[in-house]
Amino acid sequence: MKITGTHIRTLNTGDKVLILLAENKEEQKKLHHYLLIDAYQFKQDVAEDIPKVDFISAGYKDEDDKIIYDRNLIEIPKWFEKN
Repeated sequence: MKITGTHIRTLNTGDKVLILLAENKEEQKKLHHYLLIDAYQFKQDVAEDIPKVDFISAGYKDEDDKIIYDRNLIEIPKWFEKN
């Protein structure tokens, strides 16, 4: 899987989502699965380095350069819960 970029989006609730961009829809699905199941250390690092981010997800840019991302958001542990 190759990550081609990142994007932070603020939801209507005020929560922030870090979207990791994959090359296409197929790769986006693989990346989202990896983030959901296997990316424990990555989520810990995000919690420490970007504490204002509440969720992560995977996405891609379509042919119109619009970011499409998985709405099944993955919660990031809060940095203060780790101590």
